[in-house]
Amino acid sequence: MRTRRARSEWVVAVALTSACGGGGGGSSDGDDPSSTGATTTAATMTGPTSTASPTSGDDPPTSTADPTGTSTTEAPATSTGDDSGTTGAQPTACADDCHYVRAGAAGSGADWNDALPELPAELERGHIYFIAAGSYPAYLFDDAEAGDVVIRVLRASADDHGTDVGWDPAFAAGEAVFGELRFTSGRYEFDGRDATRIVGGFEGTVVDIAAPAVQFRRSDVDGAFAGRGGKHVGGACTAMTISGDDVVVAGNRIHDAADDGVSIAGLVNLSFTGNVIHALHGCGTDGDCGPCYNGHSDGLELFDVADSELVGNMIYDVRSTAAVFFGNWADELGMGASEYCENILLANNILYSPETGFVAYIEDAREIRVLNNVIWGLRQGAYGGLSIGVNVSDLDLYNNVILSINYTHIGGEYDPAEHRGDYNLFGYSLGQWQDGPHDIVAADPQFAAIAGGEGPAAEDPAPDAFAPAAGSPLVDAGWPGDADIVIPPFDFFGQPRGDAPDIGAIE
Repeated sequence: MRTRRARSEWVVAVALTSACGGGGGGSSDGDDPSSTGATTTAATMTGPTSTASPTSGDDPPTSTADPTGTSTTEAPATSTGDDSGTTGAQPTACADDCHYVRAGAAGSGADWNDALPELPAELERGHIYFIAAGSYPAYLFDDAEAGDVVIRVLRASADDHGTDVGWDPAFAAGEAVFGELRFTSGRYEFDGRDATRIVGGFEGTVVDIAAPAVQFRRSDVDGAFAGRGGKHVGGACTAMTISGDDVVVAGNRIHDAADDGVSIAGLVNLSFTGNVIHALHGCGTDGDCGPCYNGHSDGLELFDVADSELVGNMIYDVRSTAAVFFGNWADELGMGASEYCENILLANNILYSPETGFVAYIEDAREIRVLNNVIWGLRQGAYGGLSIGVNVSDLDLYNNVILSINYTHIGGEYDPAEHRGDYNLFGYSLGQWQDGPHDIVAADPQFAAIAGGEGPAAEDPAPDAFAPAAGSPLVDAGWPGDADIVIPPFDFFGQPRGDAPDIGAIE
């Protein structure tokens, strides 16, 4: 029996700029991959139903897509800036510890009639700050910590806004819009309640979490990328960086950065769940597109991350390297094996990256569990799926839909003692991964509205496009797990899995 490190809580790991090339989309390690003995299924191609245009690299973005993803515990990220302001949660009980912030006000924060115009420079530990709709400047969260005492910043809603004194329902309508946010001390809860947007400045980072025990939820993290004539002229390089332990990032929409979506490095216990990352423009110093370092976009970039979970996220429309990238520079630029990623769960994620050479890279990593994910793109010879490199041990892959697995691209080699898996569906078998007895090879998994490995690509997919259609080989073909490998009991949408689960993220 394999034993695993005890995990009483999960933690977050944070942000470096992308140092990887990758891709190689137009090349081929072997244009005629062959099966290695798994069951082969002939399937008819299902065309995508979405026809929305992708964001232009030459014009300011006008992205309106809002695909929703949920982990097993988090609500969807559905920020529209025009909801009813209801949250479904119990209203916050206030004594003398609640403060009220409303753009255009000029008061002390005692109630909505006497509201503060913006968050004050110093916040009080143990207190709550309700935010009304309106525009607010960038903010630095740097208040001295006091044990485990938390400061809460909450978007005011119709059913949770503290006092009724001076309350106007209009305060819950529309967005609360902030400039860039930075957390340099820990123990904050920031909940945008699906009606808060944080907007990045030129060459900046929209949200930087550089401290422990921060919870960041249900906000629109907008890199506000703008291009003109093939050049980056406005908006952030990176949407989010995380460099604090015990961080929770949940239910956010993260989009329109010139380079990376979320850059994570150097910590433990990250819970990154139910987020949507898209519209990463691959624009930087490589190719002379703009000032951002190299511009090799990754949806999630991980380096020196341990004891963490990445669950129920959707990543798509990444213009450069990959949807998920495990950084591979520990041996060349860092402290070697001590900085490899370790004990990471990737489950129920939808990773769709037909624009890149590979959808995901795993290298310099130990104890990686890859369960019930979709890792899909377009076949480009031997490219287009999952690339596994060197120094990968204790890897488990079960119940995933994976376009293909390529070891040779970044020098990896299949190791049957360290690389285990079964009950996956591969679009193509390259003969580099040893297919398990229950693995399936089928060029078209028969998703509800996503084509097989030959395309065409879907430009702006909703998550339910990746549900199995009737008659799909994914249906009831998964594994329920055992004492060592615990299959997520709920799917991407929070629906329970049965004793014969479907392969992929959606039951």
